[in-house]
Amino acid sequence: MNIAMFSDTYLPQVNGVATSIYLMKRELEKMGHKVVIVAPVSPENDPSVLVVPGIPFLFEKQHRIAIPNILDILDFLEEHQIDIIHSHDPFSIGFRALKASEILDVPHVHTYHTLLVKYRHYIPPPLTPTETAVKTFSAWFCNKCDVVIAPTEAIKEELYSYGVNVPVHVVATGIDMDSFEKDDYDIRSKHNIPRNRKLLLFVGRVAKEKNVMFIVEMFEKLVKFLDAHLIIIGDGPLRSSVEEFVAKHRLADRVTLTGYMKRDELPNYYRQADLFVFASVTETQGLVVLESLAAGTPVVAVAKEGVADVLEDGEGCLLLDEVNMDEFIEKVLSILQDSTLHRQLRSRARKYVEKNWSVEASARKLVKVYEEAARLKKERETPPMVYRLKDFAQAVMKVFGGRNGG
Repeated sequence: MNIAMFSDTYLPQVNGVATSIYLMKRELEKMGHKVVIVAPVSPENDPSVLVVPGIPFLFEKQHRIAIPNILDILDFLEEHQIDIIHSHDPFSIGFRALKASEILDVPHVHTYHTLLVKYRHYIPPPLTPTETAVKTFSAWFCNKCDVVIAPTEAIKEELYSYGVNVPVHVVATGIDMDSFEKDDYDIRSKHNIPRNRKLLLFVGRVAKEKNVMFIVEMFEKLVKFLDAHLIIIGDGPLRSSVEEFVAKHRLADRVTLTGYMKRDELPNYYRQADLFVFASVTETQGLVVLESLAAGTPVVAVAKEGVADVLEDGEGCLLLDEVNMDEFIEKVLSILQDSTLHRQLRSRARKYVEKNWSVEASARKLVKVYEEAARLKKERETPPMVYRLKDFAQAVMKVFGGRNGG
Protein backbone atom coordinates (compact mmCIF):
# COMPACT_ATOMS: atom_id res chain seq x y z
CA MET A 1 0.00 0.00 0.00
CA ASN A 2 1.31 3.46 -0.94
CA ILE A 3 0.32 6.06 1.68
CA ALA A 4 0.65 9.86 1.71
CA MET A 5 0.48 11.65 5.05
CA PHE A 6 -0.37 15.37 5.09
CA SER A 7 0.63 17.51 8.08
CA ASP A 8 1.49 21.06 9.12
CA THR A 9 4.14 19.60 11.45
CA TYR A 10 6.84 16.96 11.11
CA LEU A 11 10.38 16.29 12.23
CA PRO A 12 12.60 17.94 13.30
CA GLN A 13 9.83 19.69 15.26
CA VAL A 14 9.28 18.20 18.72
CA ASN A 15 5.59 17.62 19.41
CA GLY A 16 3.15 14.76 19.71
CA VAL A 17 1.79 14.95 16.15
CA ALA A 18 5.23 15.01 14.53
CA THR A 19 6.29 12.07 16.68
CA SER A 20 3.13 10.15 15.87
CA ILE A 21 3.63 10.55 12.11
CA TYR A 22 7.29 9.57 12.30
CA LEU A 23 6.60 6.41 14.31
CA MET A 24 3.70 5.30 12.12
CA LYS A 25 5.72 5.93 8.96
CA ARG A 26 8.59 3.84 10.26
CA GLU A 27 6.40 0.95 11.40
CA LEU A 28 4.32 0.88 8.23
CA GLU A 29 7.52 0.75 6.18
CA LYS A 30 8.73 -2.18 8.29
CA MET A 31 5.49 -3.95 7.32
CA GLY A 32 6.27 -3.45 3.62
CA HIS A 33 4.17 -0.35 2.90
CA LYS A 34 5.45 2.85 1.30
CA VAL A 35 4.86 6.15 3.12
CA VAL A 36 5.53 9.68 1.88
CA ILE A 37 4.94 12.96 3.71
CA VAL A 38 3.56 16.32 2.56
CA ALA A 39 4.55 19.02 5.07
CA PRO A 40 6.16 22.48 5.35
CA VAL A 41 9.11 21.07 7.34
CA SER A 42 11.35 18.03 6.99
CA PRO A 43 14.51 16.36 8.26
CA GLU A 44 17.49 17.09 6.03
CA ASN A 45 17.80 15.20 2.75
CA ASP A 46 14.66 13.08 3.15
CA PRO A 47 13.40 12.24 -0.36
CA SER A 48 10.17 10.79 1.04
CA VAL A 49 9.02 14.28 2.13
CA LEU A 50 7.55 16.90 -0.19
CA VAL A 51 8.44 20.15 1.57
CA VAL A 52 5.71 22.63 0.65
CA PRO A 53 5.75 26.40 1.17
CA GLY A 54 4.57 27.65 4.51
CA ILE A 55 4.37 30.80 6.61
CA PRO A 56 4.92 31.17 10.38
CA PHE A 57 1.70 30.97 12.37
CA LEU A 58 1.02 34.57 13.39
CA PHE A 59 0.40 33.74 17.05
CA GLU A 60 3.05 31.01 17.44
CA LYS A 61 6.07 31.70 15.24
CA GLN A 62 7.80 28.31 15.58
CA HIS A 63 4.93 26.60 13.74
CA ARG A 64 4.31 26.96 10.03
CA ILE A 65 1.01 27.03 8.15
CA ALA A 66 1.32 25.25 4.83
CA ILE A 67 0.31 27.17 1.70
CA PRO A 68 1.11 24.54 -0.94
CA ASN A 69 0.36 24.44 -4.63
CA ILE A 70 -2.13 21.61 -5.27
CA LEU A 71 -0.51 20.89 -8.65
CA ASP A 72 2.87 20.21 -7.03
CA ILE A 73 1.16 17.89 -4.55
CA LEU A 74 -0.70 16.02 -7.29
CA ASP A 75 2.52 15.51 -9.26
CA PHE A 76 4.22 14.15 -6.12
CA LEU A 77 1.32 11.81 -5.29
CA GLU A 78 1.06 10.50 -8.85
CA GLU A 79 4.81 9.94 -8.97
CA HIS A 80 4.50 7.71 -5.89
CA GLN A 81 1.27 6.05 -7.09
CA ILE A 82 -0.59 6.83 -3.87
CA ASP A 83 -3.37 4.47 -2.80
CA ILE A 84 -4.57 6.35 0.29
CA ILE A 85 -4.29 9.83 1.82
CA HIS A 86 -3.98 10.30 5.59
CA SER A 87 -4.29 13.88 6.84
CA HIS A 88 -3.20 15.01 10.30
CA ASP A 89 -4.40 18.64 10.25
CA PRO A 90 -7.81 19.99 9.19
CA PHE A 91 -6.64 23.41 8.04
CA SER A 92 -4.69 24.49 4.94
CA ILE A 93 -2.86 21.19 4.49
CA GLY A 94 -6.07 19.34 5.30
CA PHE A 95 -7.95 21.19 2.55
CA ARG A 96 -5.25 20.12 0.08
CA ALA A 97 -5.65 16.54 1.30
CA LEU A 98 -9.40 16.74 0.68
CA LYS A 99 -8.86 18.12 -2.81
CA ALA A 100 -6.16 15.60 -3.71
CA SER A 101 -8.35 12.74 -2.52
CA GLU A 102 -11.20 14.01 -4.70
CA ILE A 103 -9.08 14.54 -7.82
CA LEU A 104 -7.15 11.27 -7.57
CA ASP A 105 -10.22 9.36 -6.35
CA VAL A 106 -8.39 7.72 -3.44
CA PRO A 107 -9.64 7.15 0.14
CA HIS A 108 -9.01 9.83 2.74
CA VAL A 109 -8.37 9.01 6.41
CA HIS A 110 -8.05 11.83 8.95
CA THR A 111 -6.58 11.70 12.45
CA TYR A 112 -8.17 14.23 14.82
CA HIS A 113 -5.09 14.79 16.98
CA THR A 114 -6.08 17.95 18.81
CA LEU A 115 -9.14 19.09 20.72
CA LEU A 116 -9.48 22.31 18.75
CA VAL A 117 -12.04 23.79 21.14
CA LYS A 118 -9.23 24.03 23.72
CA TYR A 119 -6.98 26.00 21.37
CA ARG A 120 -9.26 28.88 20.41
CA HIS A 121 -7.19 31.30 22.51
CA TYR A 122 -4.46 31.27 19.83
CA ILE A 123 -6.75 33.43 17.70
CA PRO A 124 -7.26 36.69 19.63
CA PRO A 125 -10.47 38.72 19.76
CA PRO A 126 -12.36 39.72 17.74
CA LEU A 127 -11.33 36.82 15.50
CA THR A 128 -11.64 34.12 18.18
CA PRO A 129 -14.13 31.52 16.90
CA THR A 130 -16.94 30.36 19.14
CA GLU A 131 -16.89 26.86 20.59
CA THR A 132 -19.91 26.00 18.47
CA ALA A 133 -18.14 27.19 15.32
CA VAL A 134 -15.10 25.02 16.07
CA LYS A 135 -17.26 21.95 16.68
CA THR A 136 -19.25 22.59 13.51
CA PHE A 137 -16.05 22.96 11.46
CA SER A 138 -14.57 19.80 12.98
CA ALA A 139 -17.69 17.79 12.11
CA TRP A 140 -17.76 19.23 8.57
CA PHE A 141 -14.15 18.30 7.89
CA CYS A 142 -14.39 14.82 9.40
CA ASN A 143 -17.55 14.07 7.43
CA LYS A 144 -15.69 14.91 4.20
CA CYS A 145 -13.34 11.99 4.94
CA ASP A 146 -13.95 8.26 4.53
CA VAL A 147 -12.82 7.29 8.04
CA VAL A 148 -11.62 9.27 11.07
CA ILE A 149 -9.09 8.21 13.70
CA ALA A 150 -9.22 9.40 17.33
CA PRO A 151 -6.31 8.78 19.72
CA THR A 152 -8.67 7.86 22.59
CA GLU A 153 -12.22 6.70 23.27
CA ALA A 154 -13.02 10.06 24.88
CA ILE A 155 -12.10 11.95 21.70
CA LYS A 156 -14.10 9.47 19.63
CA GLU A 157 -17.23 10.14 21.70
CA GLU A 158 -16.63 13.90 21.53
CA LEU A 159 -16.45 13.79 17.74
CA TYR A 160 -19.71 11.87 17.58
CA SER A 161 -21.26 14.53 19.82
CA TYR A 162 -20.20 17.19 17.26
CA GLY A 163 -22.22 15.42 14.56
CA VAL A 164 -19.54 13.31 12.91
CA ASN A 165 -21.32 10.54 11.02
CA VAL A 166 -18.47 8.65 9.34
CA PRO A 167 -16.77 5.75 11.16
CA VAL A 168 -14.38 6.83 13.94
CA HIS A 169 -11.75 4.34 15.12
CA VAL A 170 -9.43 4.61 18.10
CA VAL A 171 -5.77 4.14 17.21
CA ALA A 172 -3.38 5.38 19.87
CA THR A 173 0.11 6.59 19.03
CA GLY A 174 2.27 3.58 19.84
CA ILE A 175 5.43 3.87 21.88
CA ASP A 176 8.77 2.68 20.50
CA MET A 177 10.21 0.93 23.54
CA ASP A 178 13.68 0.35 22.04
CA SER A 179 14.31 4.05 21.48
CA PHE A 180 14.15 4.75 25.22
CA GLU A 181 17.00 2.44 26.20
CA LYS A 182 19.98 4.53 25.13
CA ASP A 183 22.16 6.92 27.13
CA ASP A 184 24.50 8.87 24.85
CA TYR A 185 25.73 11.46 27.32
CA ASP A 186 25.35 12.70 30.89
CA ILE A 187 22.77 15.49 30.99
CA ARG A 188 23.87 16.64 34.45
CA SER A 189 27.38 17.31 33.16
CA LYS A 190 26.02 19.04 30.06
CA HIS A 191 23.89 21.45 32.11
CA ASN A 192 26.11 21.72 35.22
CA ILE A 193 23.52 20.19 37.53
CA PRO A 194 24.86 18.95 40.91
CA ARG A 195 24.69 15.19 41.46
CA ASN A 196 22.79 15.47 44.71
CA ARG A 197 19.89 17.44 43.21
CA LYS A 198 16.68 15.70 42.31
CA LEU A 199 16.01 16.22 38.60
CA LEU A 200 12.49 17.05 37.37
CA LEU A 201 11.61 17.08 33.68
CA PHE A 202 8.90 18.65 31.52
CA VAL A 203 8.67 18.02 27.76
CA GLY A 204 6.17 19.84 25.57
CA ARG A 205 5.16 23.09 24.00
CA VAL A 206 5.74 26.00 26.35
CA ALA A 207 2.18 27.18 26.00
CA LYS A 208 -0.95 27.99 27.95
CA GLU A 209 -2.77 24.74 27.17
CA LYS A 210 0.14 22.71 28.57
CA ASN A 211 -0.27 24.54 31.91
CA VAL A 212 3.47 25.12 31.97
CA MET A 213 3.24 28.16 34.30
CA PHE A 214 1.68 25.88 36.90
CA ILE A 215 4.77 23.67 36.65
CA VAL A 216 7.25 26.49 37.24
CA GLU A 217 5.13 27.96 40.04
CA MET A 218 4.93 24.52 41.63
CA PHE A 219 8.71 24.17 41.32
CA GLU A 220 9.32 27.55 42.97
CA LYS A 221 7.43 26.29 46.03
CA LEU A 222 8.97 22.81 45.86
CA VAL A 223 12.58 23.98 46.21
CA LYS A 224 11.75 25.30 49.67
CA PHE A 225 11.43 21.65 50.74
CA LEU A 226 13.76 19.83 48.34
CA ASP A 227 17.08 20.36 46.60
CA ALA A 228 15.86 20.04 43.01
CA HIS A 229 16.42 21.14 39.42
CA LEU A 230 13.83 21.52 36.63
CA ILE A 231 14.55 20.99 32.92
CA ILE A 232 11.97 22.27 30.43
CA ILE A 233 12.34 20.88 26.90
CA GLY A 234 10.39 22.64 24.19
CA ASP A 235 9.50 26.13 23.08
CA GLY A 236 6.39 28.21 22.61
CA PRO A 237 4.61 31.50 23.22
CA LEU A 238 5.00 31.39 27.01
CA ARG A 239 8.77 30.96 27.02
CA SER A 240 9.43 34.64 27.80
CA SER A 241 6.90 34.48 30.66
CA VAL A 242 8.66 31.44 32.09
CA GLU A 243 12.04 33.16 31.80
CA GLU A 244 10.68 36.26 33.54
CA PHE A 245 9.28 34.13 36.37
CA VAL A 246 12.58 32.28 36.75
CA ALA A 247 14.53 35.53 36.89
CA LYS A 248 12.08 37.18 39.32
CA HIS A 249 12.28 34.27 41.76
CA ARG A 250 16.05 33.82 41.36
CA LEU A 251 15.78 30.28 39.99
CA ALA A 252 18.23 30.65 37.10
CA ASP A 253 20.62 28.12 38.65
CA ARG A 254 17.78 25.62 39.17
CA VAL A 255 15.73 25.86 35.96
CA THR A 256 17.06 24.99 32.50
CA LEU A 257 15.10 25.80 29.34
CA THR A 258 16.60 23.91 26.42
CA GLY A 259 14.27 25.09 23.66
CA TYR A 260 13.53 22.65 20.86
CA MET A 261 15.57 19.47 20.90
CA LYS A 262 16.24 16.75 18.35
CA ARG A 263 14.10 13.72 19.03
CA ASP A 264 17.03 11.32 19.26
CA GLU A 265 18.37 13.31 22.23
CA LEU A 266 15.17 13.08 24.29
CA PRO A 267 15.71 9.53 25.68
CA ASN A 268 18.79 10.77 27.56
CA TYR A 269 16.62 13.26 29.45
CA TYR A 270 13.70 10.90 30.01
CA ARG A 271 15.98 8.16 31.38
CA GLN A 272 18.19 10.34 33.56
CA ALA A 273 15.47 12.45 35.16
CA ASP A 274 14.20 11.43 38.58
CA LEU A 275 10.62 12.47 37.84
CA PHE A 276 8.47 13.72 34.96
CA VAL A 277 5.92 16.43 35.84
CA PHE A 278 2.91 17.29 33.70
CA ALA A 279 -0.16 19.39 34.45
CA SER A 280 -1.83 19.76 31.03
CA VAL A 281 -5.60 19.16 31.01
CA THR A 282 -6.12 19.40 27.22
CA GLU A 283 -4.27 16.37 25.89
CA THR A 284 -5.71 14.12 23.21
CA GLN A 285 -3.41 11.30 24.33
CA GLY A 286 -0.53 12.56 26.46
CA LEU A 287 2.30 10.99 24.48
CA VAL A 288 5.09 12.49 26.59
CA VAL A 289 3.88 10.85 29.80
CA LEU A 290 3.96 7.44 28.10
CA GLU A 291 7.43 8.17 26.75
CA SER A 292 8.65 8.98 30.25
CA LEU A 293 7.24 5.70 31.58
CA ALA A 294 8.79 3.84 28.64
CA ALA A 295 12.15 5.22 29.77
CA GLY A 296 11.45 4.00 33.31
CA THR A 297 10.94 7.43 34.83
CA PRO A 298 7.91 7.94 37.13
CA VAL A 299 5.31 10.59 36.38
CA VAL A 300 3.16 12.98 38.39
CA ALA A 301 0.31 14.27 36.24
CA VAL A 302 -3.28 15.52 36.24
CA ALA A 303 -5.71 12.79 35.15
CA LYS A 304 -7.75 14.78 32.64
CA GLU A 305 -8.81 13.91 29.09
CA GLY A 306 -5.94 12.23 27.21
CA VAL A 307 -3.76 11.59 30.24
CA ALA A 308 -6.60 9.89 32.10
CA ASP A 309 -7.14 7.66 29.05
CA VAL A 310 -3.59 6.29 28.98
CA LEU A 311 -2.34 6.24 32.59
CA GLU A 312 -3.38 4.24 35.63
CA ASP A 313 -2.60 5.55 39.10
CA GLY A 314 0.20 3.51 40.66
CA GLU A 315 1.36 2.02 37.36
CA GLY A 316 4.55 4.05 37.21
CA CYS A 317 2.76 7.25 38.12
CA LEU A 318 0.79 9.18 40.73
CA LEU A 319 -2.22 11.07 39.39
CA LEU A 320 -4.33 14.00 40.57
CA ASP A 321 -8.03 14.26 39.81
CA GLU A 322 -7.83 18.06 39.56
CA VAL A 323 -5.16 20.74 39.22
CA ASN A 324 -4.18 21.45 42.81
CA MET A 325 -0.87 23.00 43.80
CA ASP A 326 -0.55 21.54 47.31
CA GLU A 327 -1.55 18.04 46.21
CA PHE A 328 0.82 18.16 43.24
CA ILE A 329 3.75 19.12 45.48
CA GLU A 330 2.75 16.44 47.99
CA LYS A 331 2.86 13.73 45.32
CA VAL A 332 6.20 14.95 43.95
CA LEU A 333 7.71 14.89 47.44
CA SER A 334 6.23 11.48 48.24
CA ILE A 335 8.09 9.97 45.27
CA LEU A 336 11.37 11.85 45.54
CA GLN A 337 11.71 11.46 49.31
CA ASP A 338 10.81 7.76 49.39
CA SER A 339 13.42 5.67 47.58
CA THR A 340 11.34 2.50 47.91
CA LEU A 341 8.29 4.07 46.27
CA HIS A 342 10.47 5.61 43.57
CA ARG A 343 12.05 2.25 42.80
CA GLN A 344 8.64 0.51 42.68
CA LEU A 345 7.22 3.09 40.27
CA ARG A 346 10.31 2.84 38.05
CA SER A 347 9.88 -0.92 37.87
CA ARG A 348 6.19 -0.73 36.95
CA ALA A 349 6.52 2.14 34.47
CA ARG A 350 8.20 0.38 31.58
CA LYS A 351 6.23 -2.85 32.01
CA TYR A 352 2.96 -0.91 31.88
CA VAL A 353 3.78 0.79 28.58
CA GLU A 354 5.22 -2.35 27.01
CA LYS A 355 2.03 -4.26 27.81
CA ASN A 356 -0.50 -1.65 26.73
CA TRP A 357 0.94 0.87 24.24
CA SER A 358 3.35 -0.71 21.71
CA VAL A 359 3.90 0.96 18.33
CA GLU A 360 3.66 -2.37 16.49
CA ALA A 361 0.08 -2.94 17.67
CA SER A 362 -0.94 0.58 16.65
CA ALA A 363 0.50 0.14 13.15
CA ARG A 364 -1.48 -3.07 12.63
CA LYS A 365 -4.67 -1.26 13.68
CA LEU A 366 -3.88 1.58 11.30
CA VAL A 367 -3.59 -0.76 8.32
CA LYS A 368 -7.03 -2.17 9.11
CA VAL A 369 -8.43 1.37 9.15
CA TYR A 370 -6.89 2.04 5.72
CA GLU A 371 -8.44 -1.16 4.39
CA GLU A 372 -11.86 -0.16 5.74
CA ALA A 373 -11.58 3.31 4.20
CA ALA A 374 -10.80 1.76 0.81
CA ARG A 375 -13.75 -0.63 1.13
CA LEU A 376 -16.19 2.10 2.17
CA LYS A 377 -15.11 4.38 -0.67
CA LYS A 378 -15.54 1.57 -3.18
CA GLU A 379 -19.00 0.72 -1.83
CA ARG A 380 -20.16 4.34 -2.03
CA GLU A 381 -19.04 4.55 -5.64
CA THR A 382 -20.85 1.34 -6.68
CA PRO A 383 -24.11 2.28 -8.47
CA PRO A 384 -27.23 1.35 -6.45
CA MET A 385 -28.56 -0.84 -9.31
CA VAL A 386 -25.48 -3.03 -9.06
CA TYR A 387 -26.27 -3.64 -5.39
CA ARG A 388 -29.89 -4.52 -6.21
CA LEU A 389 -28.83 -6.99 -8.91
CA LYS A 390 -26.21 -8.44 -6.61
CA ASP A 391 -28.74 -8.89 -3.81
CA PHE A 392 -31.20 -10.49 -6.23
CA ALA A 393 -28.58 -12.93 -7.51
CA GLN A 394 -27.58 -13.90 -3.98
CA ALA A 395 -31.24 -14.50 -3.07
CA VAL A 396 -31.72 -16.75 -6.11
CA MET A 397 -28.59 -18.71 -5.28
CA LYS A 398 -29.82 -19.27 -1.72
CA VAL A 399 -33.14 -20.61 -2.98
CA PHE A 400 -31.67 -23.01 -5.49
CA GLY A 401 -28.78 -23.84 -3.21
CA GLY A 402 -31.27 -24.72 -0.47
CA ARG A 403 -33.20 -26.98 -2.81
CA ASN A 404 -30.08 -28.75 -3.98
CA GLY A 405 -29.01 -29.19 -0.40
CA GLY A 406 -32.45 -30.69 0.48
